[in-house]
Amino acid sequence: MGQNPPVTHGVTREVVELEIEQPARSGQPPAAPFDYSTIPPGHYDEVFRRRRGIQSKWHHLKFQRVARMVAGRRRVLDVGCGPGTLLGMLGDERESVGVDITQPQIDYAREVYGAPNRSFYACALQELPEEVEPFDAVTAVELIEHLPPDLLEDTLRSAVARLRPGGRLVLTTPNYHSAWPLVERIVDRVGDVDYYVQHINKFTRARFRELLEGLGLADVQVGAYLALAPFSAVLGWRFADRVARLEAGFVEQGLGLLLIGTGIKPS
Repeated sequence: MGQNPPVTHGVTREVVELEIEQPARSGQPPAAPFDYSTIPPGHYDEVFRRRRGIQSKWHHLKFQRVARMVAGRRRVLDVGCGPGTLLGMLGDERESVGVDITQPQIDYAREVYGAPNRSFYACALQELPEEVEPFDAVTAVELIEHLPPDLLEDTLRSAVARLRPGGRLVLTTPNYHSAWPLVERIVDRVGDVDYYVQHINKFTRARFRELLEGLGLADVQVGAYLALAPFSAVLGWRFADRVARLEAGFVEQGLGLLLIGTGIKPS
């Protein structure tokens, strides 16, 4: 949030180079595909570490929710990990692996968050070495909206294949049945990156559930979160945390700008 949208790196090299055909908007020619390699290494981790403002609070609250979804899971894989912020936030007590195709982001992640129990691979998910052991949880934070439809299913099935039986898949994505499209248009106008180009796969709650159930997962759950709390950070960092607690439940389910979906790999 803020002047730049949340960074999300794809999981196959083709995503960076793919020519995405999109309908013209307001008579304009189709936009060129966004090049994620142009984002400075560690940019969004630095925003996270800033701990002030809407954009930084957005990242903190977003990752905190994902962290709760993988609590107690010993081995975690983060797909499209970027600069490694989520895995760094999870701490050193568990084993974790991040994959991202953008080498400069992985170089940053290794330098800042590398640890004996935490490793990063500059590769597509499908290229992760087979000898890497299965995981108790796989996460992909604001990734699937960036994937062309022909790559989406392959990516998610590869993620499920990396789970142990009983392992949990956790995905987040913008909620297009909320005020998100308005927020997107505002950011497009004031920022220097166009969501119209980046977000090529738009999800509602129903479509998101259908996607997860189509992967053969059990106990599929889809909810919404991040409503007013990030924006209240303009009134103070801790004030925004209080708003987040107050809006948890009914308010965020009705107004949440992000969707979070989970499912369990059957035994």
